[in-house]
Amino acid sequence: MPQNSGFTNEKRRDIRYPAHRSSILKLNNERFYTTIINFSASGVGFLSSQPLRINEEVELIFEVDIEDETIQYDIPILIVRVTPDEDQFEFSIGGKLNKVTFEYRQLLKKLSIMHEELNSNRKL
Repeated sequence: MPQNSGFTNEKRRDIRYPAHRSSILKLNNERFYTTIINFSASGVGFLSSQPLRINEEVELIFEVDIEDETIQYDIPILIVRVTPDEDQFEFSIGGKLNKVTFEYRQLLKKLSIMHEELNSNRKL
């Protein structure tokens, strides 16, 4: 693929926690439905029908239940990876967090615990 196409295969190096979470992408004054497919300490992966460009800054909005409380996240991210599917109707997007908040760290802690519990149950 040409280097100036805006697509790249670079990926995060942190542990990724699988997810399937509805989310909304804010780009300028528009909103698009997306699906988060994984979280990591430095970013988030999601699917979008809206093509994005590398180095574009967007916001991702989603909700998660943590300890009997629903927390809404509105996280600014920098797009670092855009991979089209073979039909180019959907894109796998990698975004780097601009700032890791306390709430986001709590989310990662919960995901880590859930991941460990699932793995220990598989060994039984």
